[in-house]
Formats: sequence, C-alpha cells, structure tokens
Amino acid sequence: MDVFSSLLGGLGTLFSSPGLIAGIAGAVAAGMVIGALPGLTATMAMALFLPFTFLMEAETGLAVLMGIFAGGIAGGSVPAILLNVPGTPASAATALDGYPMTKQGRAREGLAMAMFASAVGGLVSALLMSVLAPAIARLALNFQAPEFFVLAIYGLTIIAAVAGKSLLKGYVAGLIGLVVGIVGLDPISGQVRLTFGSQELYGGISLIPVLIGVFGITQALVMIRESSAMSALPEISGRRWISRQDLRDSTTTIARGSLIGTAIGAIPGTGTDIGAFLSYSEAKRRPKGRIPFGRGNPQGVAASESANNAVVGGAMIPMFTLGIPGEAGTAVLLGGLLIHGLTPGPQLFTGEQSSLVYTIFASFIVANVLILLVGTVAARMFAYVVRIPTSVIVPIILLLCLVGSYAINNRIADVFVAVVFGVLGYFMVVREFPVSPLILGLILGPMAETNFRRAMTITHGDWTIFFTRPASLIFWALIVLSLVYVWRSERKQRDQMETILEEGSEDAVKVARTVD
Repeated sequence: MDVFSSLLGGLGTLFSSPGLIAGIAGAVAAGMVIGALPGLTATMAMALFLPFTFLMEAETGLAVLMGIFAGGIAGGSVPAILLNVPGTPASAATALDGYPMTKQGRAREGLAMAMFASAVGGLVSALLMSVLAPAIARLALNFQAPEFFVLAIYGLTIIAAVAGKSLLKGYVAGLIGLVVGIVGLDPISGQVRLTFGSQELYGGISLIPVLIGVFGITQALVMIRESSAMSALPEISGRRWISRQDLRDSTTTIARGSLIGTAIGAIPGTGTDIGAFLSYSEAKRRPKGRIPFGRGNPQGVAASESANNAVVGGAMIPMFTLGIPGEAGTAVLLGGLLIHGLTPGPQLFTGEQSSLVYTIFASFIVANVLILLVGTVAARMFAYVVRIPTSVIVPIILLLCLVGSYAINNRIADVFVAVVFGVLGYFMVVREFPVSPLILGLILGPMAETNFRRAMTITHGDWTIFFTRPASLIFWALIVLSLVYVWRSERKQRDQMETILEEGSEDAVKVARTVD
C-alpha cells in the first residue's frame, strides 16, 4: 500500500505543477518526432537533450528524459507503418503488419493501434516497475562491496548479449570502455593514470560527453554517410480509430505483449527489439481474427508496440535499483541521474530521495498517457516529418551535441571528448563494432574496481569473500548462466551457417555471409 500512496504522491507533485506536465508533453512530442525520423533513435534524442536537463530541477529534467524515452520508442512505429522503414530497431517487427495495412488504405487504423498498444504497454510496465523496484531495492540495501563487485562483473557479461554479430568485436569495444574508465586519479591511492600529463584528465573522462559523442555525433556522421531522402509522401487514410472487433481481438495480445516486454526489459542485455519480436512470435502462435499475420493484421502491430514500450519500464528496474544499465537508453538515463547528484542503487529509495523517485515513476505513467493523445492527434503531421532531409537534421544534431557537451561543466575539454568519441563511434559503426559495450565498460569498470579494492582492504586480501556470501553466489550463478546462454547461441548460429553453406546455392552463401 505504501507503494501506491507514494505513486499517488508523485502524481500529485506532477499535477500541482502545470509547467511540469507541459514539459513532459513537449518531451513526448519531441521524442516521437525524432523517433519518426528513420535513422534517429530514442537513445540519441535523450543524449542530445541530456546536458540541457542540468539547467532544470531534478524532477523536471528526469521527467523530460522519461518523456523523450517513451515518445521516441513509440514514434519509431510511424515510418515502420507508413514507409516500411523502422524508425528505431524496436519497430522492426511493427513493419511486418503495419506496412501492409498502409498499402490496404488502413494507415490511420495502424497508427491508432500502434499508439494505443504503446500507451498500454508503457502503463503496465510503469506500474510493475513501481511495485517491483522498491522491493528489489530493499534487498539490495544489504549489499556491500563484495556483492557490488560481483554485480558489476555480471553487468559486464551483458557485453556478450549486446555484442551484435561478432562476440570478439563486442569484447574489444567493452575493453575500450574499461580503459577509458581508469583514466584519471586512482580512487583509492590517488595515483595518476593515463592522463598523459594533461590536468584536464585528472578527474577522469566524464560519462556525459562520451554519451553525447557516441550516440549523437556518431549518428550524425552515419547519416551523412548514408544520406537519403524520402521522396514519396505516404497517404494516411482509413478509419480514424480502431474498430471494436480489432480492439477485442487485440486485448489479450496487448496484455501478453506488455508482460513479455516488461520481463525482457528487466533482464540486462536484452532490448526493445528482442521484446517486440518475441511478443510478435507469441501472437502469431495464437492467431485471432480473419486476417493472417504478415498481411495487415492489427494484432501484429499491437504485439510489437505493446512489448517494445513495456521493455522501457522493465529496463529501468535494474538501472534504478542496482545501477546496472540494461541497454543504451537506460545508460543515458543513468547519466541524467548523475548530473543531478543522484547515484542509482538501493539508497535511491531511502530518505527524501524516494519521493523524487516516485515522481519520476509518475512522469513515466503520464508520458505513456500522452503518447496516445499526441500520437493520434498528430498522425497526419508525421507523414511530413519523415521527409525532413538529412541536410537539415545533421547540422541541428551537431550543434546540439557541441553546445550540450560544453554546457555541462563549461569546459572546452568536454567538447573535445564528445568529438573524439563521436569520431571513434563512427569508425566503430563502419567496422561493425557495437558501441553499447563501450558505454557498459565505462560505467561498470570503475564500479567493479572500486568495490573489489574496497573488499580486499576490508578483508586484508581474503578473496574468498566473493564466494561465501549468498547474494554473491546468486550473481556468480547468473554469470555462468549468461555465459552458457551466449555460448549456446553462438554454437547454434554457427551450426545454422554450416547448414546453409552445405546447401550450396549462391543465395544461401550470401545469407550465411550476412549472418556472419
């Protein structure tokens, strides 16, 4: 009961400030516009706006990031439905039935289903996050240095899950992040490390400029390289709202997708695209209605969109309670907490900070309600948004990145950091190195080092402390399970490639090379 009263208190804080509600509405709209632009992502939108939240109160700044996050994921469905071009990876499954609906003259109905399912999925995950996060935080309050070290190691095994096509490239990117994380003064002894004589690096490399560079400048450079414009304006026609029959048929699908998405999001290293495809697969196994999946079935849109927005709420559970960013968007949100002097973890749910946390949770609830309102009202405008040329978008992105990286600490050095990591991220993308492991290494590396050395100091060098405490043993078991899962996935993929190659056809060989 305390959880719901705290959540009601957070909602009361929001509605007592009309400016705060207006800020969330604007953030949702901005997130949806950016998500609707093919090539741009919710993570990039958050990284762009992250420095500007420093000028706001903590609750306002974090509420704005929540709005952008939710709106960006939902907005990705727009080009997926209208153009068969997913605006974000999370909306790839949406295009399977969304675009056929557009070709059948049912684009409005598809967009309405996408916004409704996104809103419901987000609301379900927000409520589950509000209930589960405090319970997990209470357990984590008993954690000490040994548990946090093993937890950080578990977090680093996520690199295997987000490595993409090549496990080796994923670990190389993670290693770069670990090296970047040790730049500056040693947290225990104060010894200078990898500063190359520059006093600007004594305090280490700040996370925020790195996030801006990797997710903002990198994306702008990629867009320059792959610039293309949408020439045809998609026609938005059909019913303005979902039919009663489709709504009845999709109710179970949306509920199931919301639960699947929340569960997938709570597992670090998964992501919105995995949740969406898993939910779509489950819906396809239990078909309802007259239209087959893949030919414009609204349930396909409902399954994908309910799950990918629910993943957002689920992914925040380990981030808020344990300080483990499960995917790129929550890594940026973690940076937002740090900007306002808040350290993610169980202490966040104690004392005066707990009221702020529930205000943030409440803002996520409000953001998902606004997705439905903004998305249905502005559906026709989105047809024009997807045609904005790259020559207009890229300069705006670069300007926001440079201004934002400087505005955090008023330091030119942070601008150089953003540019360097933007260029580094670009070459990583070109060479098919994933960038998420770099961020994970930068965040979790210092956490692992500090807690390892602290535990060694407390126990006078007794390393068995990491294997004798119950919570540590649970995390070690999760580490083993995570590595076994990755090994089995790699083996399965390798066996599939060998089978394809044995077929001998030219097309099969091309497919195998693509998978590799």
